Amino acid sequence: MTPWPIDGTACEDQPVPSMDDWPRDARLDPFRDTVWQLSRGGIVQGRLTCRVVPSRRLPWQKSESVWYRLHWVDGRHELPREDHGPGWPVISDLERGRFVLTDLAGTVFEARQVDGPAADEPL
Repeated sequence: MTPWPIDGTACEDQPVPSMDDWPRDARLDPFRDTVWQLSRGGIVQGRLTCRVVPSRRLPWQKSESVWYRLHWVDGRHELPREDHGPGWPVISDLERGRFVLTDLAGTVFEARQVDGPAADEPL
């Protein structure tokens, strides 16, 4: 149950939260609605899509988090996962041009941001 109705009207004592005063983390700007190509040994293995969204760690703490999803060349899609500060482990890796899969092997991929029409092309 949400503290406010889906239609955006305020509940009795709970105003609808405004996104206007939400803090914006400049470090996350390069990851807002982006697509990353993942490869190993020069062979494309899949893509990673990122979206920055408002979040709350505690009811009074406004922040942002990054949700990302893996899309493999064989057509499989992983469930979305969240990266958040202050450490930003996924963001830190992408800034270094890599993505580490959280599997038992800790598989490491080269990561390259894909822009423009290429981001919409099928794998």
